[in-house]
Order: sequence, then C-alpha cells, then structure tokens
Amino acid sequence: MESKYTALGKPVNKFGQLDRVPTRCQRVEYHSDQLTSACPITGQPDFYEATIRIETDGSAIETKTLKLYLETYRDQQIFCEDLAVKICEDLFAACEPKHCAVTLQQRRRGGIQITASHELRRS
Repeated sequence: MESKYTALGKPVNKFGQLDRVPTRCQRVEYHSDQLTSACPITGQPDFYEATIRIETDGSAIETKTLKLYLETYRDQQIFCEDLAVKICEDLFAACEPKHCAVTLQQRRRGGIQITASHELRRS
C-alpha cells in the first residue's frame, strides 16, 4: 500500500510540500527552536523560537514536513516580521484550519529582542 505522505516514514531530507494528517483534536500547537534565517541587510544569521497554533478543521500539519519546511528559511534573507507572516500564510493554505497563529521570538541581537506574531482566521 502506497503512503499518501511525502516524507513520513521515508528517508527524505529535502522539503517537498506540507502534508496534512487527520486529527480529532480541536487545537494543535507546534514549537521549534531550530528556525533560522539571515538578516536581509547584514546577512548575519537570526535564530528563532517558533510557536505555531492551529485550530483544526479535521487536519493538522505532519511534523516531518513542517521541520523540512522550516529548514528552507536557513539561507533566506528575511526580516522576522515578514517571516512570521509568510509562515502563517503558508500553513493556513496547506491545512485550511479555522485559525492559525505564528509567533516568532528572535534571539537577542544587539541588545534587542523581537517577537513577531501573525494570525489568520477563516471567516
């Protein structure tokens, strides 16, 4: 029997797409401290704690594809605030939840810490 998942249970180390998994949970929350990107001005690496909250409508994001997706930002130059919006929009499109919220807490750099959040809700 062929799996409907693109990465789960397979030796995949490159992002292809965000897969969905069925769930009966109302809310699913994901946390990662392995999200990195680069500053668009200096090229310096930025490190984040990411929290993703999804109010489901019967499906959630499969975690291996989520990890691979987050790794795609490693070499991208993007501001924290734009990254929060991009991730939220991508996850909202991928699993079509009732509500999706993404909060990124950037590790302190230059004495300043940034926390950026973005939310989308299906009407």
